[in-house]
Amino acid sequence: MTQFLPPIRPSGLCRRNALSIQFLLFFLTFQAFAQDDFKPKLGLIDRASLEMAAYPGDSTADAVFLYDYGKVTFSYDDLKGLLMTTNIWVRVKILKESALDRASVAIPHYMGSSYKEQEWVDDLKGYTYNLENDQIVRTELEKKAIRREKTTDTQNTVKFNLPNAKKGSIIEYSYSLVSPMNVRHEPDVWTFQGSIPRKWSEYNIIIPAFLDYKMTMGGYLTLDIHKQEPVNVPVGHSIYDGPGLSYRFVIKDVPAFVNEPYITTASDYVSKINFELASINVPGEMKKNFSQTWENVERTLDEATWFGGELRRSGFLKAVRDEIAGKATDPLERMNLAYEHIQERMKWDGYSGLFAGDGIKKAYDNRKGNACDINLMLTVLLRELDLECNPFLLSTRTHGYLHQEIPMIESFNYVVAHVKIGEKTYFLDASESYSKPGMLPERALNGFGRLIPKKGKGSFLEIIPGDSQSKLEMINASIVPEDGTLKGSYSISYGGYEALDWRSKYAAEGDNVFQDDLKKGVPEWKIRNVAIKNKTDDFKGTVNVSCDFEMEDENASPGVFYFNPIMAGRWTKNPLKSKERIYPIDLGAGISASFIGNFTLPEGYALEEMPKAEIIMLPDKGGKFSYQVRQTGNVISVNTMINVSRTRFMPEEYPDLKEFFERVLQKHAQPLVIKKKNI
Repeated sequence: MTQFLPPIRPSGLCRRNALSIQFLLFFLTFQAFAQDDFKPKLGLIDRASLEMAAYPGDSTADAVFLYDYGKVTFSYDDLKGLLMTTNIWVRVKILKESALDRASVAIPHYMGSSYKEQEWVDDLKGYTYNLENDQIVRTELEKKAIRREKTTDTQNTVKFNLPNAKKGSIIEYSYSLVSPMNVRHEPDVWTFQGSIPRKWSEYNIIIPAFLDYKMTMGGYLTLDIHKQEPVNVPVGHSIYDGPGLSYRFVIKDVPAFVNEPYITTASDYVSKINFELASINVPGEMKKNFSQTWENVERTLDEATWFGGELRRSGFLKAVRDEIAGKATDPLERMNLAYEHIQERMKWDGYSGLFAGDGIKKAYDNRKGNACDINLMLTVLLRELDLECNPFLLSTRTHGYLHQEIPMIESFNYVVAHVKIGEKTYFLDASESYSKPGMLPERALNGFGRLIPKKGKGSFLEIIPGDSQSKLEMINASIVPEDGTLKGSYSISYGGYEALDWRSKYAAEGDNVFQDDLKKGVPEWKIRNVAIKNKTDDFKGTVNVSCDFEMEDENASPGVFYFNPIMAGRWTKNPLKSKERIYPIDLGAGISASFIGNFTLPEGYALEEMPKAEIIMLPDKGGKFSYQVRQTGNVISVNTMINVSRTRFMPEEYPDLKEFFERVLQKHAQPLVIKKKNI
């Protein structure tokens, strides 16, 4: 959820659903939700907080922020000009020894080449509170314990350890970071949520009218206090002094952020407030607009030597262009041949980004480059083959969601090629060694990206994966109850992203590496005759593995045989463990997993009880699970299928998805009982 809070103007709440971000406009100009307030005093602590042995809101927490406070103000200095001062005040209760590292604090700040380009830390205070002999004892941070270190060419760090910190202590410190506006013109992101709970997290900012900031509220927690009021702002110079706006944001009882399954990256989900300077307008002095449009971004990319300049370099590809053109006239065949050439020739160095490294020609000659190198050279080659091909910019899952409302080059960190042939379109990423044309790696499955055409205006396109995490497992076996044995053949076909994952892990290895892993996965099986087909022959096809196996049940009784027929691909745990969830569920790609088992019984044996068939559907055709057991003659057939076609579910759909997975577990855990007749 992203909430836009422009100064002066009404704010907006933005929420991302399965397809897009929708805007719900509302006004927040007064204290919105909570009437309770909290304003402690630095250097004074209450006894109840010191006596607290565990945080009531989260008994597992090793520490808790009792108070997390930030305030930003602006002032003028005759020597350094406009200054931005960030006041920080932190109070933390140490509940377990594992949290003692929080008493070691580092505050980095920028150090430029002149005094006008230097930040500094001011008014630093620190205290540690303990209960000793039933008395509150406060230990103050001494100035001589504060160290200032040069950590890089442009960064110094203030470091200190709060004294006498131990399990049960409360640590507290405050400081001011003063930043010239020519060094830092935007406040840092304020994060209300982190790895430990926060009882009270508050952020204040007083913005003079001549500064126009776009404020973006992200995350899924509701503001308990949101105040906006006009104030007089004494900046310290007559041309800057005047009206402004004061903002106060508070979230109380903030839970720790839990990195749950099926999310992109934590920054997409934690509650935070972000700032972007739109303009400076000092009447009679200066007016400067910092806001960008997507057209500005595209123009910048086109003019950049490391992006647009590289797209105009094609001479080194003319020989391979002529070779492909001589082999094929069909556009689709040309696309496939060009993709295969770049994919086979180039080795990805593991780096993403929008910069073409040392250039696509050098990368081509060296047979190695970053993802931008590889996919820009693919784009150039396809254009040389007269195909409509353009770079497509996106943000990977670990980089975070792309916010279409905020035009920034920094929103992107990955480039692929986009091809249109007739009415069909294809995403191509030749940096992925074992992918097929039209299949993006899972890291790139992240909502939307922006197409940058050779001519005209760019556009946003949704990334909809055409493949799923697909596998089909089959067992044909005979059961000998008297011996307690089961033996037969097993096969598995990996398709889609399962095939890509398999090839990425095993294609470059000897067959023995997979065989060893297979045996470790089913230690109760005696495996032989392992065969692997289509390791790398055809990336469009499935990877097929087969083997013979035998297993013995040492607990088998004469005339009775118990076994779980889902002998492969069985779900043994629910990936969704939380009771409730406030974040969307993002699978990346769909799930398609099937198991077919045929078990032959000796004469005189039969199923004791036929399990009930089951079909479970997710709402809105989001998924389906089926389970069925049948007996025909002396053969027991088991068929189960899990299909989740949707890749994104909203928090209110979480209970349905969790229950869906839970029902899968229950049926997959259900044993069958084979008995001899008339005993």
